[in-house]
Amino acid sequence: MYEYEESTEIIGSYCSLVVPYRGCSDGTVVGDYGIELVVHLTNGKEIVVYRDEVIIYDLKSAANL
Repeated sequence: MYEYEESTEIIGSYCSLVVPYRGCSDGTVVGDYGIELVVHLTNGKEIVVYRDEVIIYDLKSAANL
């Protein structure tokens, strides 16, 4: 894990948790700390998860198709 937040291209991307957190699985990546991400869920909660615990969607490139 990085000690400081990194500015990467996945910040702002939509994502889904592999295992839902209290019934909620959809959210947005708001922080990147290396092997850990901060995800803002649609229920308003922010949680820290490992990269392999989320599926990240790249809607920016899909919009160009």
